[in-house]
Parts: sequence; C-alpha cells; structure tokens
Amino acid sequence: MKTCRAFTLIELLVVIAVIAILAALLLPALSAARRSGQETRCRSNVRQLTLASYMYATDSGSHAAYTNASDPHILWMGSDYYAKARNIFICPTTPIPSPVPPHDVWGAADRAWVWGSGRSPDDIVTNPIPGSYALNGWLYDRVMFGAEAHPEYMMGKQSLIQKPSQTPVFVDAMWVDLWPVETDLPCTDLYDGSLQTGMTRCTIARHSGIAASAPRQFDIRQTLPGSLNIGMADGHVQSVKLENLWNCYWHLNWNPPATRPR
Repeated sequence: MKTCRAFTLIELLVVIAVIAILAALLLPALSAARRSGQETRCRSNVRQLTLASYMYATDSGSHAAYTNASDPHILWMGSDYYAKARNIFICPTTPIPSPVPPHDVWGAADRAWVWGSGRSPDDIVTNPIPGSYALNGWLYDRVMFGAEAHPEYMMGKQSLIQKPSQTPVFVDAMWVDLWPVETDLPCTDLYDGSLQTGMTRCTIARHSGIAASAPRQFDIRQTLPGSLNIGMADGHVQSVKLENLWNCYWHLNWNPPATRPR
C-alpha cells in the first residue's frame, strides 16, 4: 500500500523562511510602485487644476478671483469654474477625514485639509471643501492676509507674471493658499507644516516615502527631504525638491536667494 510522506518540521520551517524572504524582497518594490502611481496621479491632478486656472486667466485676465458677489467669503478660483471634478483637488497620498467635518481642518504630509465653517456666524460655508493643494496667494486679484505687508508683490493680472515657467500656481500644501517670501525659513515640522502664511505651509515631506512618519523636529540646517508637485503659470507641472522651493518665482519681485534660508 502506497503511503503519503508528510513534511517534517524542518522542511516546513524552511518553506516558511523562503516565503518570508520573498515577501521581504517584494514588499518594498510593491510599496515603491504604489508611491510612484500615487505621485503620477497627483501630478495629473495638479496639471488639470493648473490648466483650468490658466483657462480662467486667459478669459478673465487673473488666475484667481477671491470674491463672489453673492458670498464674499467663498474662495473662487479658476479651478472652480473649469475643473468641476472635485476629486482632482485631492492628492492620493492624503486621505480626506471621514466624515468630512463642518469646520476647518489643517492638512499634513499624509492628510488632506478641509476648508469649512465655524469661525463666526457670518462666516459660514455650507459645503466644506477638502483638498491637498494650495494656490499661490500672490496671484489673487486683491491684497489680503499674507500679502498685506507687500502689496507690491502681487501678480493679480496674468500680464504681470514675468516668468510663467517658474511661477507656481498650485502646490502640494497643508492649507488652501500661501504667500512665500525669499526670507521664509522652512518649517521644522515636516509632517504638519505651519499655518504661517509663507513657505512653511508647503515644506512638508509629502512625496518622500516617509510622509506618515515625516520628522516633527527637523534640523533645517540639513538638506530637506522629499519633493512637491507644482503647477506653473505656463501650464506645465514639475516635481520640485523641498530644498529647491526658493528657486521658484513666487511673487512679482522675487529674487532667488544664493542659499536657502537656514
């Protein structure tokens, strides 16, 4: 009579060890492929938003109009007119809080922001908007917030943009808009960023492979890790290292510093 031979304990352990080794070899490659796919989708989102804003600027002369006659508190930009698909506001690496809260939630390296309501009775948005990208505030059609100290930096008309291939319109960030200046230091918290109105809103290690564990107390004298996707005023999108953000032309009189502020 034919008998079946069972695995010995040693053979079983060898098989398990081989499987574990193969999994250890494959998981980093799968994770890298997943990150690559997410970054590709993110660049596609930024490209669509930037092109929508460019179309709006071509029609109206301005990339972003802040006010609307019926509700002066709602942020209106070219993307709202020409890019109706709200899913392109979200980077695939930044989940939206669920359920979407009816109030402001700041974003982070791996979390979308929510622009909502709750600040005061006369400042209410009934349909909170989640997103992952910031608009360059120097492109608004009026001076406000971070621009109040330097109204002369505004590029409220498309004709004022002198270097469209190097002027950011949309960028990965932890809040809805930003007003960088040359002397801005990067944020030491590369996970949360900071609500200061300048470069700290986008110095987050989003596209780095370490977004979820980005350092909270980074020594900014060192080279900044990670990169961001930026849509430029001429419509193209590029990946820019955090270290090189000061080489972009964010406002009208931008003078790139010889070395990044530390």
